[in-house]
Amino acid sequence: MLFRCFVSAFNVKLGTSVPFEAMDAAKHAVIKEQRSGARIDVPYPVRLRGIDSDGRTFKEETVVENLSGGGLYLRLKRTVREGADVSLAVRLSTAPALDVPALRLAARGTVLRVEPQSDGGYGVAIEFNRRRGL
Repeated sequence: MLFRCFVSAFNVKLGTSVPFEAMDAAKHAVIKEQRSGARIDVPYPVRLRGIDSDGRTFKEETVVENLSGGGLYLRLKRTVREGADVSLAVRLSTAPALDVPALRLAARGTVLRVEPQSDGGYGVAIEFNRRRGL
């Protein structure tokens, strides 16, 4: 029986990811991830700072919709401009902050996409320019 599986994982401290590859033992077919890195869908708390569309400095706390080695997607109550520089801190745990210490990801990034949502908020895709684990 032949079976091969390489799971994509993100190492926050090193800022690296491992590509995903799986081989079906029955058919010997190789399935590869379409994106350059895997994404995880976990609602980690995040604090985002930047300048909104009106030119005002802001700080907003929200949760991550998905996270990868290259960036993240989240929802905001305000709109930001595509191309805007932002800084963020993600707490890499869903446990309450007072209960468990957790690793944090600090990053600077650029807003790639802003999508109006039906609830009046905005979906925001951010590409990391620099990142580090804390």
